[in-house]
Amino acid sequence: MKKNIFKLSWLLILAVFALSSCNDDTDDPPPTVIEDGLYLKGAATALTDYDVKGLFTVTRNEVTQEDRASLYEIYVAVKAGADGFNIVSVDGGTPTFYGPGADFADVTNGTNDEPSVTFQRGSYDETETVFTVPNDGLYHVIIDTELHKVVIVPVQYWGLIGAATPGGWSTDTQLPAGAFDLNSMTFEVTDVAMTNADFKFRYSSGWKVEIDTVLDLGGGVVGVKVNTNFGGSVDDLVPGGDNIANSVPGYYTATMVWTLGEGYTATMTKTGDLPTTDYTNVALGLTGDGVLDAGVAVGWGPIMGEQTPAVDGTNFTWTWNNVEVTTAGSFKIKDNDPNWAGVVIGYPQVTMAGTSTADFDTNGDGNFVPLADGNYNIVLLIDASTETYTVTVDPATK
Repeated sequence: MKKNIFKLSWLLILAVFALSSCNDDTDDPPPTVIEDGLYLKGAATALTDYDVKGLFTVTRNEVTQEDRASLYEIYVAVKAGADGFNIVSVDGGTPTFYGPGADFADVTNGTNDEPSVTFQRGSYDETETVFTVPNDGLYHVIIDTELHKVVIVPVQYWGLIGAATPGGWSTDTQLPAGAFDLNSMTFEVTDVAMTNADFKFRYSSGWKVEIDTVLDLGGGVVGVKVNTNFGGSVDDLVPGGDNIANSVPGYYTATMVWTLGEGYTATMTKTGDLPTTDYTNVALGLTGDGVLDAGVAVGWGPIMGEQTPAVDGTNFTWTWNNVEVTTAGSFKIKDNDPNWAGVVIGYPQVTMAGTSTADFDTNGDGNFVPLADGNYNIVLLIDASTETYTVTVDPATK
């Protein structure tokens, strides 16, 4: 519903200015100018008026990991109840109010990658009817102005997930929400055992939320999805970014702080040392589509060359000879836990050594990426006293 309230306001202001200009003693402050943009505004939030803190920002399409011009997001604290909020487009001073469309409804059973909570999704209409939420809390609000769809997802908790965390890549270590507040909320967990490996932050146990699954983006790429995870680094969080490397093992306090208009800041504060790990009975092998077994890619399920280490005090060594690798894929070193909840070692966690180090690199998932097809001897050495990993790669000997 469009209202020319800003244009009318300017006419009134001009009229008042004209009447008062004859009075030299009048020193009224200038009017507030509302910049164009897409706002979240509502009595159930701290954004009860037009506020730059309530501006949506363009975000990435998870499918391409590139910004999509029509895809916007904002994180906002919302009170439960009928007050709710609208999404308001301001263009040339004229606001247009948006609210839930006829098919806007609860999603109680999302896909495996979507947050494991009940959330809302559907179309929006031009109306002053408000969007509402069932519980006080922090919410991720997403709108695609080309597809005319809105998604509202509760951030019930943030989680740590990855090889560095107690639950591996299968189970979140939750950062519960602190006290509800409209302007800032803190999520925190203490005494988390973090190993020398990689991890990510994600909320409500989800990797992404779907906006559309059929939109043709060209080149065989379809769909629009939004990241519900952060990577990159603890100091520079990136939606859907690369895995974060934890290079110093220990017990940590993990904190995520959301501030209205500023987004998130994260901290990982080490509070203690981990006990020395005994790897004597830990069987490791190679997995991925970058290693071949008799010329066929091993894939991300089976483990090739599974073995326990040679032990010398706190030094543990695993050796794989004549391993065939291909530039068509990548790989990791891991145990046989099918849920990826055990030991998983990637390129960022190791020091590379040997004569063939230049033949390997990494990607956003922290995998070993071969840069040349060939056969190599690969040796992993873990010094458990310092929890440091060294991978030595040399050409396979005939």
